[in-house]
Amino acid sequence: MAPSQRAATPVLGGQPAPLAYAGLQLRVVAFILDVLVLISIFMLFVAAILALLLIDSSNSNPSDRAFLISAGILALYIFAFVPLYHLLLWTWRGQTVGMMAVRIKLLSRTGGRVSLGRAALRLFVYPASVVPLLMGIAIALIDRENRTLHDQLAGTVVVELP
Repeated sequence: MAPSQRAATPVLGGQPAPLAYAGLQLRVVAFILDVLVLISIFMLFVAAILALLLIDSSNSNPSDRAFLISAGILALYIFAFVPLYHLLLWTWRGQTVGMMAVRIKLLSRTGGRVSLGRAALRLFVYPASVVPLLMGIAIALIDRENRTLHDQLAGTVVVELP
């Protein structure tokens, strides 16, 4: 996958390095890998729910309280764990696990680290990129910096690492 455009020269490891903008194909592979990681972790949450239901129903059907706690555990995963996975990894390393695997990194448009505010904006605008027939994602195919709608709104770029 030959890079066609060069990003601003961010400082990585103490030295400036010209980096290519990551293409959509690398970003899709990273997304798929992140989905696999999140599914794996989701299975741990499901195991906790099943253990709770099994313990609660030792002699009879599970109680309503057990189902309520199970719903709380699922909500915790969806509304806390998944957003924190992205926010913390984007602000700490600039990469999720999937991005690490394909060697791409999220940077601010100026080439620096992504702030928590930018990461949160990028995450919460992401559905707007996906919902209307992936149009916000398809924008990356014609943008010279390969930026999607959520990248444009958050002021971020995704680059390939050497």
